[in-house]
Amino acid sequence: MEKKINHVSKSQKRDEMIKSAYDIFYKNGFHATGVDAIVDSTGISKRTLYKHFTSKEGLIIATVNYYHQITYKAISDYIENSPFDQPVDKALMIFDFLAELVEGGNLDGCFAMNAKTEYAHKALEIETACDVHTNALKGLIEKYLIEAKIRDSKSLAIQIIMLFEGAILRSKGTESSSPIKLAKSAAKVICSQS
Repeated sequence: MEKKINHVSKSQKRDEMIKSAYDIFYKNGFHATGVDAIVDSTGISKRTLYKHFTSKEGLIIATVNYYHQITYKAISDYIENSPFDQPVDKALMIFDFLAELVEGGNLDGCFAMNAKTEYAHKALEIETACDVHTNALKGLIEKYLIEAKIRDSKSLAIQIIMLFEGAILRSKGTESSSPIKLAKSAAKVICSQS
């Protein structure tokens, strides 16, 4: 019994470190955030941090995985709880989800895209964790396109993800949801032509 309580405590401490680091990385960026800032915000020692994560990169991967879990669930729940019946409408709701985030004041962009951009060609494991997120979203869109019996659903899902990623970057830069709405319109056009 004693060991189980200790194990839960370690797991909870690890989760707290991930959530705290996630908030700091999202706000300040990855390269701009040193391990000292994370240690100061969590109140843990560097030794404890490195006991759970062998490096800063290991912590970044854990935060990207955390972001993926919460964001993918939020998007899939948003789509599943929508009033739309048509699979294509459901696939394109990813843009509505993003527009609501931006209109609600979240102007920090996609955490996984931010990490991928900062670590492009520098840290394969971080890039791979980011790709897991993007590929899962592409798979979600593709699922609805297949349901709609759209030819070449895989290629179309990639095109929609490209529009989605572009919309994220433009909305971050302009602090507006207008690019997201334009990207959704473009996605509708390519869906209607398939």
